[in-house]
Amino acid sequence: MPQQYQVLARKYRPKNFHELVGQSHVSKALINAIDHNRLHHAYLFTGTRGVGKTTIARILSKCLNCETGVTSTPCGVCSSCMAIDQGRFIDLIEIDAASRTKVEDTRELIDNVPYAPTQGRYKVYLIDEVHMLSTHSFNALLKTLEEPPAHVKFLLATTDPQKLPITIISRCLQFVLRPLPQQAISEHIGNLLTLEGINYTQPALWQLANAAKGSVRDALSLTDQAIAFGQGELTDETVNDMLGLIDNADLVMLLLDIYHGNTEAVATHIEQMRAQMVDAGSMFDGLAELLHQVAMLQSLPNVALDVNDKQAEQIKHLANSIGADVLQLYYQIVTQGREQIKLANTPLQALEMCLLRLLAFRPLAINEVPIHSQTQTVLQSTDDKTPVEDTLEEQHPDTSQQVQSEHSTPNTSLLATTKEDEIDPPFIENDSIAVGSELDTAVSDNTQINEVDTEDYRHNQKKAEQQSDFAEIVQGSESQPEFITNQQLSEPPTAFNEMTESFALAEDEAREQESRQEVAIHPVTSKDKAGEDDSQSNSSSMPIPASEVPLSPIADEDPRTLLKCPPMDLEGDWTPEKWDYWLQSARESATLGHDQLAMARQGVMTGSIAGKSVFKVAFDTKNMQSIFKHLANHLGEQFGAEVSIEVHPSLTSDNEDLLP
Repeated sequence: MPQQYQVLARKYRPKNFHELVGQSHVSKALINAIDHNRLHHAYLFTGTRGVGKTTIARILSKCLNCETGVTSTPCGVCSSCMAIDQGRFIDLIEIDAASRTKVEDTRELIDNVPYAPTQGRYKVYLIDEVHMLSTHSFNALLKTLEEPPAHVKFLLATTDPQKLPITIISRCLQFVLRPLPQQAISEHIGNLLTLEGINYTQPALWQLANAAKGSVRDALSLTDQAIAFGQGELTDETVNDMLGLIDNADLVMLLLDIYHGNTEAVATHIEQMRAQMVDAGSMFDGLAELLHQVAMLQSLPNVALDVNDKQAEQIKHLANSIGADVLQLYYQIVTQGREQIKLANTPLQALEMCLLRLLAFRPLAINEVPIHSQTQTVLQSTDDKTPVEDTLEEQHPDTSQQVQSEHSTPNTSLLATTKEDEIDPPFIENDSIAVGSELDTAVSDNTQINEVDTEDYRHNQKKAEQQSDFAEIVQGSESQPEFITNQQLSEPPTAFNEMTESFALAEDEAREQESRQEVAIHPVTSKDKAGEDDSQSNSSSMPIPASEVPLSPIADEDPRTLLKCPPMDLEGDWTPEKWDYWLQSARESATLGHDQLAMARQGVMTGSIAGKSVFKVAFDTKNMQSIFKHLANHLGEQFGAEVSIEVHPSLTSDNEDLLP
C-alpha cells in the first residue's frame, strides 16, 4: 500500500517557536515567560485563519510537558513531544467549541478539571473557536477559568474575539496574531518547494502569497493546488490560470491604456479576461491594490511596498505616468464597482462596466471645459438666429414659425434696428408704401393699439393677394406693445418724409425712458376709416441680419469698472460717497484686513475728515473693539484725525440718509 500523501500545511507545521513563521511578538513573550517561570493559567490567541493559533498552542503544550522539563525549546523526540505532534497525547484535550456548544458539554469538561494529569506534567485544555460557545457555557466556565487547579492550563483560540464576553477576556492573557506579510509568505513557500524539489518562478510565489491574504495555511493550500495544476511545476501562467488572474504587468498596461483613452487596447484586455474567465472579485482586488501602491509611491516614496523588484519597477512607471488626482478618482470608481458585483447579472459584467466608467470619467485639466456634441449643436443653432427672431420666439411662440416663413419671401417691407435706447426710422424698400394719417398721431401721442386676434389675421391675410407688404413697428411701453399700421398712399416719397420727421420727434421721448424698449414685428389688420367692411390688409416682416445690429459699447468694457466709485478729494466732512470711495481705495491697496473691511462696510463715517470723526454702526461692537482700534489707528495715521465709535440706531430704521 503506497504511503498516503500529507499536505504541505500539515507536513511542515512548526514544531517549536524557532520554526514559527512570523508572530515574533507572541513567541518572544511566551519564551520569556517560560524561561522566567511566569506562566499564566489561561491564554487567549486571536487572529484570522491560518496565522498559527493552534500551532502556537500545541508548541506551548510541548514546552510544558516535555520530559526534559518546562523549557522553551522542547526536544521533540521524547514520548510526550512525539505524542503531542501525532495528536495522541492524553493530557492535551482539544475541544472544538463549534461542535460542543451546549452547556452540558462544558459541565462535563469542568467535572474532569480537578483530576490530575495522567501522563504529562500539566493537563492542557485547548478550546478552538471558543466564540461558538453558548452564553450558558461561558457562564459555567467563568469560575473554573478564573481559579483553575495548579496542574491545569487553558488555551483558547478564536477568529472572532468580539463575540467573547468581556468576563472571559479579562480572565485570560490575550495575544493578537497578525496576518503575515507577502514577503514572508513568499520566502516560506520557496523554502518548502526547495525541500520538495519542485521548480518554481518567483512571480508565481508572489501571486500565491498575494492570494493568501496573510494566511500561511491558505498559501500552502494554494501551493498544493498549483503543483497539481502545473504537473509538478509552478510558473506564472500556471498560477494565473489557476487563480483566474491577469498578470500584474497586464494590470499596469490596462490602467495606462485607460488613462490614455486607448479604447482598442482596452477592448483587447476585456477579450482576454473573457477568454481566461477571470475572477471579477480578484480583478477588482488587484486593481485596487495596484492603485493603492501607486498612490503610496507618489505621496510617500520612502514607504516600503510589499512587492518584488519587477513589480516595483512597474509601479514606479505607472506613478510617473498618471497624476495623483486621477489615481484617487480611479480608486474610488474601482472600490465602488467592487460593491456592484452583487447587483449585476454576472460579476464580469460589473467589472466591464467599471472599466467603462474608468474610461468615461477623468478630472479636468486646468482651464479645461468639456464641450459635448449636443452643446455644439445648440450653440450653432443659436448663432444662426438673429436677435429679432429670438424676441419673436420668446414673446409670440405661436406666430414665430409664420414670421420665419414670411421672411423667406421676396416681398419685405420693413427693417427694424435697435441702438441702445433709441428707435431709428425704419428702412423702407418697397416702391409703394403708404402711411396713413394715424402714423403721426400714433407716434406723437404714444397711443396703444390692441393686438388683433390671430384668427382674424389669418382671415384677412387670405384677402391680401393684390396688396403690397405692410409692416408694423411695435414700440414697447411697459408690458403692452404699440402697433403702427402703414396704409397705402399714392405718393411714397412724401409719406416717407413725414414718417421720418415723426420718428425724429419720438427719439426725444424714447431717451427719457428708464428701461430699454424692445422692437418687434407683429401681423395686424386695420379697417378703412371710410367704413369699408372688407378692407384688405396684409403684413410682412423681415428681421435684421446679425451683422447690421449695432453692438452696445458696454460689452467692450469690464463690468467691474461700472461699479467703482468716481474719484473724489477726501477733504472737509465725511459723506457716504467719500466713505465708499475711501473703502474702495483701502480694499484695492490691501491696507486693511478682511475683518476690518467687513466691519467698515457695516457702518458709515461722519464728522470731519481731518478732525474728529464718528463711525456709526447699527450693531453692538463690544467684541470688536480690537478690530475698530486698528481701523481707527489707520485713519489717524492717514488723516491725523481722532476717530471714535458710536452705535447709531438710525442705521437700522427707514432713515437711509446716512447709508452710502
